[in-house]
Amino acid sequence: MTTQFDFQKAVKACEEGKHLNGKDGVLTSPIKQLSEAALHAELELEEYLAIRFS
Repeated sequence: MTTQFDFQKAVKACEEGKHLNGKDGVLTSPIKQLSEAALHAELELEEYLAIRFS
């Protein structure tokens, strides 16, 4: 399940001194979601191209 990134909440957390990265970092969850989505898209494209050009 993915959650919507709340920019204002992230800014507030940074202003309060929370780290950007690391286990509980402000950007950890969106970076993970983005990485997983990119990997998924790459795998789907690879599968499509293998079928299309085989």
